[in-house]
Amino acid sequence: MKVKISAVFVSILFLLFHPARAENKEPLGIWLDSSSMSPLKLPASGGIPDILDRFEYPADAVPHAFQKDLNGDGKKEFLIAASAGQCGTGGCPYAMVDGRSLRRIGDFFGSPILVADQKINGYPVIQTYSHASAGSGTFTTYVHDGKEYRTVSAVFLAGESVDELFKNFAGYKKILAQKNGKDK
Repeated sequence: MKVKISAVFVSILFLLFHPARAENKEPLGIWLDSSSMSPLKLPASGGIPDILDRFEYPADAVPHAFQKDLNGDGKKEFLIAASAGQCGTGGCPYAMVDGRSLRRIGDFFGSPILVADQKINGYPVIQTYSHASAGSGTFTTYVHDGKEYRTVSAVFLAGESVDELFKNFAGYKKILAQKNGKDK
């Protein structure tokens, strides 16, 4: 299993950061963080009530989320941010909900969250960075296994490695919150 995960990780990095792709000047995907989340009234069904409870949203609160069709099925997935009290200097917890089934399909932690154009099993590769200090943190890659997102790698980085990583993030389009909660 370790060899398979390593091969997937190397393939993902190659596809995401290959120099030929950088010359193309098209975004590698989208960059999300807490400034990308908008207050959004979510359906009160499926796995969403449990997520909101776990993320400590009061019953009358409107959660912050980002919505976009990520798998091409015509229904927008929801990336739900935890309440502000659960966020810290390392980042925030997030949960991904499938737009069709309203089932939780992933849990992520960090800031930023990079949603790549590269897809595996119909869903985009997702990467997060969670700060440990000003110059170090963990870079985690998630892929969808056909049912939910799974961690395929988590690498602790420090110093120049972090600087190089963030230079590579420049190829992602930063998304800011929309007033109506909808993506452009």
